[in-house]
Amino acid sequence: MMIPREQRLEDLLGWRLAVAGRLVRSWADTHDGFREAGAQGTGLLIRLLERDGLTQVALARLQRVEAPTLCRMVDRLERDGLVERRRHPEDRRAICLYLTQTGRRAARRGRKAAADVEHSLFGILDHDEQEQFAAMLDRLLARLPIEATR
Repeated sequence: MMIPREQRLEDLLGWRLAVAGRLVRSWADTHDGFREAGAQGTGLLIRLLERDGLTQVALARLQRVEAPTLCRMVDRLERDGLVERRRHPEDRRAICLYLTQTGRRAARRGRKAAADVEHSLFGILDHDEQEQFAAMLDRLLARLPIEATR
C-alpha cells in the first residue's frame, strides 16, 4: 500500500481558489469602473440594476453574504448617494433598496467594467473551457453555505 505524500499548500484547490478570488477582487478594484463603490459594492449596484427594490434580506441571499455584512456595505453605498432605503410597502419590518440616479450610472459603468475584467481574465480560455469552469464553480457554490462553519 502506497502512502500518499503530504500536499503542499499550493497543491490544494481550496487554497488556489481563495487566492484567485482575492487577487481577482484586488485587480478589479483597480479598474476605473469600480472606483465609486469598489468591486463588492458594484456587485450590489449591478444586482439592483437588474432588479431594483430588492429587500436587504433578498440581496444578501443573492450575494451570498450575511445580513450584517450586507448592511455595512449598503450603509456605505447610501452614504455615497448610490442607493436609498425605503420601507417595504406591505411588510413594515423589511427594507427595500433602490438605486439613485448616481447609483444607476455607477452600476452601468460597473457592469461594463465587470465585462472588461471578465474578458481580460477569462479570455485565455476558449468558450467550452469557460462553460466547463462556470459549471464547476456553480457546483461548488451550490455546496457551500453562505457562511463557512467554524
